[in-house]
Amino acid sequence: MAKIANARHVVLISNGMKTQALNVNLTAELRRYIKDQVRTGRYQNENEVVRDAIRQMQQREIEQFERLFGGYPGAPQGEPAAEDDQAIRAAIQRHREATAADQTS
Repeated sequence: MAKIANARHVVLISNGMKTQALNVNLTAELRRYIKDQVRTGRYQNENEVVRDAIRQMQQREIEQFERLFGGYPGAPQGEPAAEDDQAIRAAIQRHREATAADQTS
């Protein structure tokens, strides 16, 4: 693994993939859990534990999006984009406003 210094951060080259170092503060419980995952042999190192956790979060978000919009013919395909998030938030806001207006009538 080669380290390449950069003005803002350290870039690590591993298995041909460019990665960037990130410092994270964890509770003692989470730190212990990560160490246990490595100690028991489930992962080779702490970085793998964190990367896998993030990948699983990404996959869950995609699955939730598919559950919500998968059967809707007008739903965007693939991973949600920033525009999709904005449209969803706007639709939720319109629904809340309409519901509030109905309750005051």
